[in-house]
Amino acid sequence: MSSSEIGRVVSRVGLELVGFLRENIGRTDLAQEIGRSVTGDITRKIDLMAEEYLVNLVKASGIEAWVLSEERGLYKLSARPEYLIIADPLDGSLNYVLEIPFSAVSIAVYSMKEPYYSKVIYGFVSNIFREERYEYSNGVIYLNGAEYKSSLKGKGIICIYTVNPRLLEKIRKFVLDKGGKPRLRTLGATSLEILYTAIGRMEYYINDVGGIRANDIAVGLGVALNKGLRVIVRPQLSRIDPTSINVFDEVWVTPSDYTL
Repeated sequence: MSSSEIGRVVSRVGLELVGFLRENIGRTDLAQEIGRSVTGDITRKIDLMAEEYLVNLVKASGIEAWVLSEERGLYKLSARPEYLIIADPLDGSLNYVLEIPFSAVSIAVYSMKEPYYSKVIYGFVSNIFREERYEYSNGVIYLNGAEYKSSLKGKGIICIYTVNPRLLEKIRKFVLDKGGKPRLRTLGATSLEILYTAIGRMEYYINDVGGIRANDIAVGLGVALNKGLRVIVRPQLSRIDPTSINVFDEVWVTPSDYTL
């Protein structure tokens, strides 16, 4: 299956999953906590439902792939996988069950020959609550099927998760020295926040409180790396196995001229 074909197939998978999640908005039983994921985070009923729905769609699609998802880890769906799919079937599940309209489906596809975050073949990130579907293929971002041109509208917008007041002041001074006006945001769906930063709708994404799972950031991270933004993660990407659930202590996506 070619890269263009895999993109079309995974796009259909993503759209079906988004449709399933939209149909179930407002069901109070879906907030039920039913256990813990492989990383120890709370698993809600809707988290596992979304994961199983995604895996079943990939099985039915005929793709020779392994799927790495957040609740149960690695699904070895093929004896000879051509592709690795890293997904968060429901990023921002707390927002979802509270009906705060900022949660997403995130799917990244890699060749098993080059399963590296900078080598994403196809990326899909879709807001569940609105018609906002981003796809990434061959270096191009598409929004709802049309090529998306990077914007500077997000200048000075900083998505930040930190408990360090000195860091806040350092970032504020850097933005002011550039002639910008710092404006802070914390939105609760990392896949969208990272992607917004990669395409210019926000200028900085900074998270040093830990617990950032690679599944959430895979698409946005790949876009940011290919666009030449400054990307810092701890642990370093070269030290992790992409077929395992990885949790980062820090993630920074900033303009290339920003220094720590």
